[in-house]
Amino acid sequence: MNNSIQDRVVSLLPPRRKTTPSGWISFDAPCCIHNGESQDKRGRGGVITQGDGTVSYHCFNCNYKTGWKPGGHLGYKMRKLLGWLGANDGEIQRLVIEAVRIRDEVGVAEEYVPEEEIDFDAHALPEGSLELQHWQDRLAQEDIEPFTECCKYLLDRDPDYDWPTFWSNSKPMKHRVIVPFFWRGEVVGYAARAVVDNIKPKYMSHRPAGYVFNSDRQTDDRECIIVVEGVFDAVAIDGVGTLGNNINETQADIIDRIGKEVICVPDRDQAGEQMIDSALEYGWSVSFPDWHDDVKDVSDAVLRYGKLFTIKSIIEAKQSNKLKIQLARKKLGN
Repeated sequence: MNNSIQDRVVSLLPPRRKTTPSGWISFDAPCCIHNGESQDKRGRGGVITQGDGTVSYHCFNCNYKTGWKPGGHLGYKMRKLLGWLGANDGEIQRLVIEAVRIRDEVGVAEEYVPEEEIDFDAHALPEGSLELQHWQDRLAQEDIEPFTECCKYLLDRDPDYDWPTFWSNSKPMKHRVIVPFFWRGEVVGYAARAVVDNIKPKYMSHRPAGYVFNSDRQTDDRECIIVVEGVFDAVAIDGVGTLGNNINETQADIIDRIGKEVICVPDRDQAGEQMIDSALEYGWSVSFPDWHDDVKDVSDAVLRYGKLFTIKSIIEAKQSNKLKIQLARKKLGN
């Protein structure tokens, strides 16, 4: 059985613990002081194990939940728990690699999400929004030019552009392309990007806190997940977009639950360093492709080199070693 990670978790538990008749190992929870609660002194942390190697943790005080199952990714919340129990960074990284080895051996686990359910409320697109192809017989004379501008903008970004994209002839949206944010088939927000320079702000949007763009389309047959900042960068390579450089814990949970190797590609400017900080915190790889100096992000790379070459260059240039990532980041924005 693949019990190596389970065994290590149990070995890290504090000596002051007891086992209940139902199989829970209870001890003072190490998570509470990290989640706004006072230090637990009443044994409200609990671990339970199963014969296949599965290990689950639940704090009955601050309600922190996490776990691991053979064939699954060692997620961010589980890595945090290991650190609170006393594992150092090197040991945690070895367990991450062990989880990948076990996944290769047993196959991808059926969905196992001991953490709290993540969900987002539905949110309507701007008034009058229709997909681009549905405007063909609806355009008034005064709408033709701004609609054409929007279509041209998308094709200039990517001659093969093919994505569910909307347009509205309402005044605030007439010079914008509208990209919906989907979560489990429902629209939960959008980004409306201005296509002419004199329209401010550049983006109008409704973005749920913790949302990750395009996570719905990351399928099981992928070997890795490429994480970028912007909507159109994600569209260009069918990766996921965090809609900013600072990645929060909910976003990290969503990305980790996909269960694939994670490769972050920061924009090639000083702001991109924030994404590198997040990648280091969550134990993800970072890619520093050898692109031309005028290529500032993934969208530029796809336009310059094509989609397949861009993805290949990202995978080949990934770094997982923290020291190598720190050395490579010094060139960012130069």
